Amino acid sequence: MPLEELFHMKQKKFEESSKYENYDLDHDGTVTDDEISRSKEMIDLELREEKSHAQKQMSWTAIASMVVFTLLLFTPLVSESRVAALADLLGLFYVGQASIVGFYFGAQAYMSRSR
Repeated sequence: MPLEELFHMKQKKFEESSKYENYDLDHDGTVTDDEISRSKEMIDLELREEKSHAQKQMSWTAIASMVVFTLLLFTPLVSESRVAALADLLGLFYVGQASIVGFYFGAQAYMSRSR
């Protein structure tokens, strides 16, 4: 960026209690391009953390559901004939839940490599 443009850049001033007031990181009443880009980076980071947390919760829920469902099948509440009748559906359930867990671990491995 040429030096002339740097001198001609205007500072962004917002009215009080504006929704953009949070972008003024040094609280000088002026929001610079640098403050806006830093705020955007922070928002992106927070959203990535929330997404990662939600994926972790889905993975733990999938693991817990497989364990609980397996334990339920070994109780006297479910007859052997019913288990045999639902065998194909049970297989799909375990494959689906395991794919959720596998996707989570794969995404974590990919994210740690790309950093």
